[in-house]
Amino acid sequence: MAATLPFTICTVYFLQRFYLMTSRQLRYLDLEARSPLYTQFLESLEGLSTIRAMGWQESCLAMQARCLDAGQRPYYLLYCIQRWLNLVLDILVAILATIVVAMSVKIPSSTSGAAIGVALNNVLGFTQSLSAVVDAFTQLETSVGAVARIKNFEIEVVSEHLPKEIETPPESWPETGHIEFRGVTAAYE
Repeated sequence: MAATLPFTICTVYFLQRFYLMTSRQLRYLDLEARSPLYTQFLESLEGLSTIRAMGWQESCLAMQARCLDAGQRPYYLLYCIQRWLNLVLDILVAILATIVVAMSVKIPSSTSGAAIGVALNNVLGFTQSLSAVVDAFTQLETSVGAVARIKNFEIEVVSEHLPKEIETPPESWPETGHIEFRGVTAAYE
């Protein structure tokens, strides 16, 4: 196993690097693709009485189905690339297991049956650990990317407050409150 460790580390590094770049882009596309769906849903909810009055239920349902289909595409691709990662990691572990068995067959005097069994058990457990490490690191990287997007949003978006509204009111504000109407008239026409 020690002889294959540099090869394994190098392979996992490049695999994780490719997976991370692709996963980050797909997560960004997933967020972008869901936005029209949420917008369509909220607009339909706000205009529900108008949609019913005009008889637009079928067209709105069709539009929401199209938005849902478009919103699910990046998620499906993300799922596919996660399955691809698991497949490649399983293939890597199969190669390592083949190397362990081949070395034990070529050099029978250096190992025992129990040692080979322990080595194969460790190799098979290695795939779960490897997959968990790559997934955890990718989740960490995408979470850091989400924090970076929020930070950029905070920096780039101009505040909507008026120039005089930069003060924060004291904790005790408002201590008292009342409404006073002076010279107000109301009429219904």
